[in-house]
Amino acid sequence: MSQILIVAPFAAHIAARIGSVPAGLGLAIAESFDQTGLSLSEVRALITLPQMLDQALLERMPKLEWLQTLTAGIDPLAGLDLSGIALSTMGGVYAPQMSELAFLYMLAFARDVRGILARQAAAEWRISPPHLLAGAHAVIVGVGRIAEALARRCQAFDMPVTGVSGSRREAPGFNQVVPLDRLTATAGSADYLIVLAPYSPQNHHLVSRAVIAALPPTAVLINIARGPVVDEAALIQALSEKRIAGAGLDVFVQEPLPPDHPFWRMPNVIVTPHIGGWSTRLVEQMTPVIAENLGRWFASPRRPLINQAFPS
Repeated sequence: MSQILIVAPFAAHIAARIGSVPAGLGLAIAESFDQTGLSLSEVRALITLPQMLDQALLERMPKLEWLQTLTAGIDPLAGLDLSGIALSTMGGVYAPQMSELAFLYMLAFARDVRGILARQAAAEWRISPPHLLAGAHAVIVGVGRIAEALARRCQAFDMPVTGVSGSRREAPGFNQVVPLDRLTATAGSADYLIVLAPYSPQNHHLVSRAVIAALPPTAVLINIARGPVVDEAALIQALSEKRIAGAGLDVFVQEPLPPDHPFWRMPNVIVTPHIGGWSTRLVEQMTPVIAENLGRWFASPRRPLINQAFPS
């Protein structure tokens, strides 16, 4: 009787925080789909990480009605047949930690944190005036809820913020939002170009060689979206030739990033291992969405889900 199934490395923590499930329903948890004895035939609601799914697993769940992802992005589901299955996401849940990661990169470059630590290790007392975030132009590519949260924080630092979007022309926290066909021109005035656009075939190399070439030599490129949204080869060349000041990168075309990849050894690059969405409070952040959506999906009459992607 596992009509509700949670599959994730932290599934037990989610279940503990959810507490009770709607009356008459059973709840099962597993750390992975490989767990011995895991039954899928009666599952009506599945809560999991999308990268854990494939078509064979979906075919083992003929009664599946609703899929709740534990991520905001759903690009790992591309190519899977989800017909007849409602889909909801964690859109907006990751905004605090994603914004803070962007600020880690910006402050690290503005304040030369790498240089500070090197001088500390060498017991070298040398004063170098830092750059200010105040007045620095943040250009955010992709204007969703995470971008809105980041823009509000940028405004608190007195940073003018421009958004680049294919669909929106204004958004909270932004001084202006321009269309995608102005990305290259807008990059020319960026102090920080922050990539938050989701990956899709249309967004492949959205931050192209031309966009990277347009960046000022003092600019820093930050990618906390998906690796293939940025032309990595063009970025490596620009960094190697010091045509831009640096890059803060949390996502890559190939993950894990291979040990021999040039990003690891570049003095003007900060690499983090795709941790943008993680925090010590992640389960605490996600469970209110899960609990609310469980109540909505199994209510009579059924109510629209939070962050329902389809059917809308």
